[in-house]
Amino acid sequence: MQTPIIQLTDVGAAYNRGRERVVALKNVSLTINRGEIFGLLGPNGAGKTTLLSIVEGLLRPERGAATVDGIDVLTHPTDAKQLLGIQLQRSALLDDLTAAELVRLYAALYEVDLSAAQATELLGRFGLSDKARVYARRLSGGQQQRLALAVAVANDPRIVLLDEPTSALDPRARREVWDMIRQLHDEGRTIVLTTHSMEEAEALCGRVAIIDAGRIVACDTPASLVGNLGAAPMLKTALELPIDAVRPLPGVRAVRYTGQHLEVETTEPQLTLAALQQMATDRGRIIGEVTVRPPNLEDVFLKLTGRSLN
Repeated sequence: MQTPIIQLTDVGAAYNRGRERVVALKNVSLTINRGEIFGLLGPNGAGKTTLLSIVEGLLRPERGAATVDGIDVLTHPTDAKQLLGIQLQRSALLDDLTAAELVRLYAALYEVDLSAAQATELLGRFGLSDKARVYARRLSGGQQQRLALAVAVANDPRIVLLDEPTSALDPRARREVWDMIRQLHDEGRTIVLTTHSMEEAEALCGRVAIIDAGRIVACDTPASLVGNLGAAPMLKTALELPIDAVRPLPGVRAVRYTGQHLEVETTEPQLTLAALQQMATDRGRIIGEVTVRPPNLEDVFLKLTGRSLN
């Protein structure tokens, strides 16, 4: 039986941007279960960071309730924070402290006293034992992200909140951080992460809430969200053709452009591709590299919101 560990009920939040009042969350209700990796998937400005800030006790909502393991975040924020490890979207590490000093400092903020040896051991779990005496400013981007993860669990939290944990990382560093997140989960922790990467959500998360314009528009496993879409495979190529001309081709269900690429949802990829090649030849166009992929969370987001995730 699933046990809730984070619950939001009818939460609304807003902030001021100059003279403009921006509504960040609109009547959001959400349950996150103990021991899962849960993803908040949505574009920048969707309300993901605002939602985490409420759970973290950094932002008081205008209405609604939020609890962490049964503790009311609004009335007992300090007690709730003791259960959390947090990696903010932009981690402001103190440049003039070493990696080991930073881990010990953040642990001390939670009244946890780590020895130098314990700090180095913790860094070793994130592949940073040889960087224990290195100043934060001298670490690479990927190393700083791993250090931020080490800092986030310095107090041995039950719940780890990660806000865009792999933003701006190259593919190799991103996958290294994914492995670290899986390791934290394997230790029995509940992981909640925000992302605008469909690939990241599908790779890590047992369940995903799709959030757009301050509302939760869907919440389920990635497989169920994609399966309920009922979509066909997607053919993608760099080719400029009128959408109205492509729609009648064999097998075609839907056509759109994403950037410079033509994307065609089709039940008959081979027949559609042959017809596209013929149409391109007839119009004096050259068809570029072609890929065919199964439906994914990007397609779910597009169907639910009418626009691309990115």
